[in-house]
Amino acid sequence: MRVGVTGVSSDLGRGLLPRLEADPLVDSIVAFDVALPPALTKKCSFVRVDLTRPGLEAELTRAFKEQKLDALFHLAFVNSRVHGAAFAHELEVIGSMHVLAAAQEIGLSRLIIPSLTALYGARPDGPAVCLETHPLEGDGVRFVTDRVEVEHQIEKFAKRNPDVHVVVLRFAPIVGKTADNPFTRLLRTGFVPTILGFDPLWQVVHEDDAVAALHLALTTRARGSFNVVGPTAAPFSTIVRLSGARAVPLPGPLLRATILALETAGIASVPVPLLSFLRYSWVADGQRARKQLGFEPRVSFQDAMASMRERRT
Repeated sequence: MRVGVTGVSSDLGRGLLPRLEADPLVDSIVAFDVALPPALTKKCSFVRVDLTRPGLEAELTRAFKEQKLDALFHLAFVNSRVHGAAFAHELEVIGSMHVLAAAQEIGLSRLIIPSLTALYGARPDGPAVCLETHPLEGDGVRFVTDRVEVEHQIEKFAKRNPDVHVVVLRFAPIVGKTADNPFTRLLRTGFVPTILGFDPLWQVVHEDDAVAALHLALTTRARGSFNVVGPTAAPFSTIVRLSGARAVPLPGPLLRATILALETAGIASVPVPLLSFLRYSWVADGQRARKQLGFEPRVSFQDAMASMRERRT
């Protein structure tokens, strides 16, 4: 296979490259990114692409054709860096439109895209466990609604192109010593504000398991959406404690004031529109990934959270 990867410098991209390098089915890897990654593997070549640039579609189509891709991992999403909402929208929504248009034009065989279980939302009347068929309701905050819009694009693309093997992996919050996303940045502050009287069930998945699921998607016969979650759900307070941080329960109005103060100080916190995730449980069913994708989390819940205590490299 000739395998393309956008967003190769992302957490998932950096973890995936060594697995693709070691895979005997992969002859070559093409990294599409805005800047040369710090370390490329022996099988890997680089093509500069800025997915936020207007009029990119023709150039991207030409690049995909020249590289003769068999499969593409589209990983160019804003998780590991802090950017403005406008930039995130351009990269994720508009950038994904360019990728899907180019994939359709060249007749790509397989497309693999990461997503989030957070897109199901957290509500008092929500299901105890969300299946992949549950509506993607989001929670009104920009980074969630952008990802919902991308999933709607993918759904339309898959219907228009039934010959393209499309796999969407909806990840629980990813943790690990090198994981850098809004959730891990919050835990690493050491003090996590929570809502007094609420302790919802959460799930996480270790970064090594997340990358393993991506690698499985390269050869699976199954297609569609899959929830990729760790081996168990746990109260949010337990997740915080095992990470080495401390939960600080606050009444709702005081919590909002605290969040605004943390944001003003430039300290990671939970955006106010996402407070529903600190009130109501949000648990996704991982059976489809286990049965059809062959994914089985290897890192225990305790070890996954303990890895957050290790120094990030």
